[in-house]
Amino acid sequence: MRKVFLTFLFIFISHICGAPKIDFKLGMLKFKSLSDFVNEKYHESEFSRFINDLGYSESGNNWLCINRIGCFGEWQFDESTLKCLGYRKITLKKFKANPGIFPRELQMEVLKTLIRVNLLILADYEHFIGDSINGVIITKSGMIAASHLGGAGSLEKFLNSNGRINKKDVLGTSIFDYLKKFRNYDLN
Repeated sequence: MRKVFLTFLFIFISHICGAPKIDFKLGMLKFKSLSDFVNEKYHESEFSRFINDLGYSESGNNWLCINRIGCFGEWQFDESTLKCLGYRKITLKKFKANPGIFPRELQMEVLKTLIRVNLLILADYEHFIGDSINGVIITKSGMIAASHLGGAGSLEKFLNSNGRINKKDVLGTSIFDYLKKFRNYDLN
C-alpha cells in the first residue's frame, strides 16, 4: 500500500511540479527528500495510531484512570514499572492526591521510554517477527503491546514456548490477546 502511494505521489508531483529542464540528479534528490518526508510522516502517524489504540485498550484514553489493581494513567503504569524507569517520585498514593504530578504529556514520555526499554530487552527475539504462533503472525507492534501488558519476560516465555505459556493479567487479558489485537501497525 505504501509503495503504491509513494509511486502515485511521485508521478503526481513530477507532472505538476516538475520543470521541463530539471537535471535528473536534482530530480532524484528531490524525490528522495520527498519520499523520506512521506515515510517519516507515515511512521509518525502509525505510531500515534498505535499509542492511541493502546491507551484506549488500557484505560479508554483516560489519563486519570486508576484500575482495581493500582495501575494508573492512560497506559496503566504500575508503580514498580515507574520505579524501574527512574520515575520514583510518582506513586499511586501521590497520583490519587494530585493527578497533576503525572500529566498526560509525562505519561506519554514514560510510555516511549518503556517501549524503548522493552525493544532493547526483546532485541534477541526479533527473529520471531513474521512467524505464526497459534494462528497469529508475530509483529513488532504486537510484541510491543504484549510486553506492555505483561512485561518483556512474559512475552519471551510465550515466544520460547511456542504459545504454551500464555500469561494473563488479573483482568484476564493474555499475551496472545495483545499479540493478536495489536499486530496490524507498521512500526518498523
